[in-house]
Parts: sequence; structure tokens; C-alpha cells
Amino acid sequence: MGSLTKAAQEGASAAVDWSDEAVIYVNGVRRVLPDGLAHLTLLQYLRDIGLRGTKLGCGEGGCGACTVMVSCYDQTTKKSQHYAINACLAPLYSLEGMHIITVEGIGDRQRGLHPVQERLAEAHGSQCGFCTPGFVMSMYALLRSSKHPPTEEQIEDSLAGNLCRCTGYRPIIDAFRVFAKTDDSLYTASPSENANGQAICPSTGKPCSCRNETEVSANESSTPCSVKSYLPCSYNEIDGNSYSEKELIFPPELQLRKFMPLKLNGFNGIRWYRPLKLEQLLHLRSCYPDAKLIIGNSEVGVETKFKNAQYKVMISVTHVPELHTLKVEEHGLHIGSAVRLAQLQKFLKNVIAERGSHETSSCHAILRQLKWFAGTQIRNVASVGGNICTASPISDLNPLWMATGANFQIIDVNNNVRTTAAKDFFLGYRKVDLKADEILLSVILPWTRPYEYVKEFKQAHRREDDIALVNAGMRMHITEAEGNWIVSDVSIVYGGVAAVPLTAAKTEKFLVGKKLDDGLLDETFNFLKEDIPLAENAPGGMVEFRSSLTLSFFFKFFLHVTHEMNIKGLWKVGLDAANMSAIQSYTDLFLLQHKVMNQWGKELPWDNQWFICQLCFRSLVRQNMLMTHQHPQITCMLLWC
Repeated sequence: MGSLTKAAQEGASAAVDWSDEAVIYVNGVRRVLPDGLAHLTLLQYLRDIGLRGTKLGCGEGGCGACTVMVSCYDQTTKKSQHYAINACLAPLYSLEGMHIITVEGIGDRQRGLHPVQERLAEAHGSQCGFCTPGFVMSMYALLRSSKHPPTEEQIEDSLAGNLCRCTGYRPIIDAFRVFAKTDDSLYTASPSENANGQAICPSTGKPCSCRNETEVSANESSTPCSVKSYLPCSYNEIDGNSYSEKELIFPPELQLRKFMPLKLNGFNGIRWYRPLKLEQLLHLRSCYPDAKLIIGNSEVGVETKFKNAQYKVMISVTHVPELHTLKVEEHGLHIGSAVRLAQLQKFLKNVIAERGSHETSSCHAILRQLKWFAGTQIRNVASVGGNICTASPISDLNPLWMATGANFQIIDVNNNVRTTAAKDFFLGYRKVDLKADEILLSVILPWTRPYEYVKEFKQAHRREDDIALVNAGMRMHITEAEGNWIVSDVSIVYGGVAAVPLTAAKTEKFLVGKKLDDGLLDETFNFLKEDIPLAENAPGGMVEFRSSLTLSFFFKFFLHVTHEMNIKGLWKVGLDAANMSAIQSYTDLFLLQHKVMNQWGKELPWDNQWFICQLCFRSLVRQNMLMTHQHPQITCMLLWC
């Protein structure tokens, strides 16, 4: 696959003083990785050395059963970083210089359970137990990386990449709620009563002896409630290296260790390189034009496992600083191609907080889309450039890059940099405008203008951790002329309807110069039907449904724009109640449970309380199931789309 001529190999070796010494720590134990393991994933290695608590489930980063926590030292901030990853996808050598903590490393029956493990057991959050180590490690990584107690929303987000097929998610969420900065009175205070004066258990919604047990525990304990109070553990603001007695510290050797460029081998002639400079990377690219550039391995790992792809040369670019830039510039944001999606999320949040809202409409849209991009473990390792160059027809971000007018900077092996518009970068199915001697250097995201609105859309089988059926990115700039609002610029791009992200060119041309009003919709829909045709035998099926999504996305975008203008007092007619839900962001019903119960739960019979709890914990519910004429205020809260 790669150009493995003897001359090329010698040239690559001569250019840099490569090292073959790979050191990692696993649960506090130093391990030197021998040469010849480039074909292994972290999961395979862990199970080979006897750490079998980390499970093999889907093998493609979708179920979270293989979750472990990785710690590394950031030389810039001088602090340890902790995050969860999928061990089934992580190439073993990509963890060189890092500390891996598995479920065995945080606690066991002999040494004592970690509070996270203890809570999950007490709340009956484990049944068959196969997924339990993954949930434990996702929660553990969140606590290790959180300076302050996490919110319930952060806890649920951290578990989005973990699946459970038998227990259900309610006891798991209940178990981890004690670590959140919320009021636990629903589970720790005296239980509510039904009409007969019997105590109602908040876990089952049925009469039980919770009150008696609570009272007994309260009398026997100095604490006012029967549930232990757990503090978020193990974050140290100074350097992240000092923890409580049950926590494994970040190894001092790795903190002081100087990174070296790596050259290692694997089974069947696989070569693994880790350059430390852009110059080294470009030299390797010139020697091996067919080599695969690796960051999170979330795509290449799936190709090699399930599609029988073979790549003889792999180049890890995780340590090339020129590809990790995140800059705020005069004309927009400069985003390095190797920036991880989780890093991009944090960066965009800071930018939004610091810049004016009229400049950051694109940032808002990308940030909202990233929330539903795969799971936390994938976002922690997957990169901006990797997602772009994979050129998946259902990429959640590529339609947005195109719609926002982003530009891609590309560099060749001779250090020549060229810039291409995102809308011109995708040439065909998984084909992009990159030559064999070029790599994607960075993304330039321009600021939005006043009265310019950007919105993201995605429809999948489920809300979290799923690929899109159809997605879209839309942008509209409007200007005032003679008392009317005129569309001066518009971009409409759909994913999941063609081999590449598809621009609705005829629709865009029709809209420019038109007056923005309700009468514009019908004609726009007709043009969209021409722009986005789906044949009856289109890959992916569900043709009628997906076709209707292309129209409904634009309808929601139109409502979004007019609603934003109405908020600013620029649009006279506001949205009626029937259309308001179309522009509201998704609200997780897990988080509504306690608000509903605290406001109205005690006024309802116990069976209705239980029904509301169940409704709040079913994230697949798509319609109102309450008796609206009896409880209209609760019904209103639970409506979502």
C-alpha cells in the first residue's frame, strides 16, 4: 500500500533520529512496549496481560464496553489531562508516554471499591455486568477531569457513548447523580405519600418501606440522610498529580519524559511512525505518499477490522504542534487539522463567551452539532481533519463547513500552502481535493456578520451516539431595504442525500434578492425538491422520510431566522404555540424529571408520579403521553421535538 522501496525507507530513516523505545504506564505499573506490536490495539494488549475487565463489544467505538481512562501531561499548561477513550480503537503505540487506568486500577473487592463502583452496585445499576466497567470508567474519567462537581447534564453527556442492553439507564443515572451539584432531596428526604398515607419509593413509584428505613438509618447515623454523600474526587488544580489514597497518581517519569520521534513495526510488515515536527511529517509524506495519517483511529480502525483494509505505513500526527493550533484571528478562527473534537468544543465555548453574538452564529451551530457527534470517547480522540478527509456522505460537520463558508489550508511536501473553499473540497464518494504529496493543515472559519444566521440539523434513529439519516447546515444573511428584509446571501447544504454533501444550488439562487416572508416557503420547497432528488433505490432507504426531512429542515431554519429577528424587535409577528417547538433545542427528559416532580409531583397520586418519572427517563419518546386535560402544565413541559 505505502511506497516501501528500500531507498524510501533509508531516506525516511536518515532524515530523523528515530526511537523504538515505547513506554506506557498501566494502573501505575511501568511497561516497556517491545517493537513489533504496531498491529495491536490497546484493548488487545490489556486483555493479553490479564486485565480483562475491559470488554470487547462492538469493536468500533459504539458501545463503550472497552472504555478506559487515559492521562497525559500537557507541557503547555503544565497539568495532567484525563479523558475516556475506546480501547478497542486506540492503536497501542499511540498511547506511548501516557498512563492508562482500567477498571481494575480504581478498586476491587480486596482493596475496596471506588465510590463510583460502590454507588453503581448500591443502586442496582448492573445486571449482566458486561457494560458496567465502561460506565464506571466513563464516570471516573469525568470526575478526574472536573475541577468542580459535574452537573447532571455533564454526567449524562459523559455516558452518551456507553450502551446498556439489559438494566436500563435509570438506575445507572440514579447511581451517579450523587456526584452532581444538585439537590438529592428526592432520594434522601422523607418519601412522599399516596392517598392512604403509605410512603412512595422514588425508585419504583410504588408503596414501600422507604420511610421506615430512612428513619432508622437517620437515627443510627450522624448524617441527616441514608445515602452517602460523595465528593467529586481527584482533581488537583495545580498539576493534577496529587489525589486521595485510592487514586493512582500521574507517573512522575512521564511528566519529565522527553518525547522522541518513534519508528516501530508490526505484524505483516506494518510500520508505525510518530513525528514531532511538521517538517518530519512532510518528509514522511514524500517517502510514503500512500501512508495513512492517524489521530484517533476512529475511521481507519473500523476499515482495518471490518473492511479488510490493509495499510502498511501509518503515521501518528498527534504530536505535531503545527496541526494543533487554535487561534482567534481578525477574520475568524484558525483551527488545526489535528485538533480533537472535544478540544474544539471547549474552544468554541470560550470564543462564544468572549465574542459578540453576531460574530459567533457559526460557532454556536458547530458547537450544538458536536453535542450529538458520536460519544464522548470518540470526541476525545477524533480530529477535525480526520472527519473532513474521511469525506463520509453523512458527516455531521462537513455540511456546516460548507454552509459557513469555511476555507481549508493545504500544505504539500515542499511547504507550499494553498487555500480551497470547503464547498470545492469534496469531489466524490470519499474523494477529496488532496494530492498524494499534500496534507490538510488547518480550517479557517470566518466570523458571521450582523443579521447572518447559521443553523445545524441532524436526524438519526436515536438522539445520541448515532449516525445521521439526513443532516444539514444552513446560513442566511439578510439586509434591510425600503422597510423590507431581503435575503442577500444564503447557503443550504445537506448530508446523507448524495455521495458528497449536496448544495441546493437552484434554491440558493432563487432565494437571493427575495423578500423574506411566509409566502416564500412554498416556492422554496418546490426548488428544494428539484435540488435534492432521492431515487426510489437510493442507498439507505427510507426515501420518502428522508425527502421530507430536507423540506422540514428548511422550514425549521426559516422559523429560526424569523424568531431570532422577532427577539430583536425586527419581525412583527412572533411564532404561535404550534410552531414554537420547531425552533426549541432538544431538552433531555432525564433532567426534567426532578423539576416536574418538585413542582407538581407531590400534588398527584402516586401512579401519576411514577408515570411522569418513567416518561422523563425514556429518551425515545416522541409524543405526549399524559392526559393533557388533567395536567396541562406538565404536558407543556414535556413536549419536545
